[in-house]
Amino acid sequence: MIAFRTPAEGAFLRAQDVRPAAHDADGLIYAPALSFPRHATAQQVIDTLRHMRPDAASSSYLFVTGEAGRLIGALSLHQLVVASPDARVESLMSPSLISLPEDLPAEEQARILSDSGLMALPVVDGLGRLVGALDAGDLLDAVEEEATEDMYRLAGVHKDEEISRPLSLAARDRVFWLIINLGTAFLAASVVSSFQNVIAHAAVLAAFMPIVAGQGGNAGTQTLTFIVRSLALGELRFANARQILLREIAIGICNGLCIGLLVGLLGWLWKGIPALGVVVGVAMLGNLILASVAGVVVPLALKALRIDPALASSIFVTTVTDVCGFFFFLSLGMLALQMGYL
Repeated sequence: MIAFRTPAEGAFLRAQDVRPAAHDADGLIYAPALSFPRHATAQQVIDTLRHMRPDAASSSYLFVTGEAGRLIGALSLHQLVVASPDARVESLMSPSLISLPEDLPAEEQARILSDSGLMALPVVDGLGRLVGALDAGDLLDAVEEEATEDMYRLAGVHKDEEISRPLSLAARDRVFWLIINLGTAFLAASVVSSFQNVIAHAAVLAAFMPIVAGQGGNAGTQTLTFIVRSLALGELRFANARQILLREIAIGICNGLCIGLLVGLLGWLWKGIPALGVVVGVAMLGNLILASVAGVVVPLALKALRIDPALASSIFVTTVTDVCGFFFFLSLGMLALQMGYL
């Protein structure tokens, strides 16, 4: 806090230097911000700034406070310099001020700052008091760090993973998710086990099972990556979730028809059994559509439960595509076998 006595009024003009503070929810670091009382004049503010250290604030905006220190406006250094020395800052400030609540998620803060077109926005607490300023450069660093964490989490790797990290810690963190994946693999294996008689009578089906499940997993990962990124950037919200879900289903249908026809034709030519091509193609279509649905619904459900979508989405999506892919394929194979086509 810097106090500067003004000769004209014989009073102290205080410029509050708000220091950087970590955002509890997302680890954001706010830039320092300067605020002045509404009754201060342009000359008083300039004189006060001259007595401050050069790094007191990284933002090019000055903020104006009213009663109880609540934020009421902002002005740029350019406005301050060209104004009349006796002009009060409340007459120079812009009252139509966009501010960020300090408890707002990082992705929402990023979206608001991007839409505003400004280089920085003030951050306020629950009472409307200035906490700091969110600078575009600092936000870019935070978003980059968050994107790296999401990428690691999608793969089941710890967010602090580096080459220099101790081997024991890296192995411990990774084995947890491998065990979880093992449990889901046994679930898929139980589905296959229930169709043992079908596979025994039509062993050719076993050759195509990894293809159906693998393509479904790949399609699910594509959708999931897009959805997690959209959630992180605030482009996907529950309000427009239905529209995006329908879009991804349409993509799943297009890709399912394309890949289904291709794999069905290859299966027919490879084994010389037309019914096999139909079974593989239809199962592939169904699994790719389901992968698109799971890639949207799973991360949205986790977000609704206040669980990081990047943390566990891939496990659930892969489980859905494996279990349902095997079920679709083997059920169709059983039907074709009962009808005497296999």
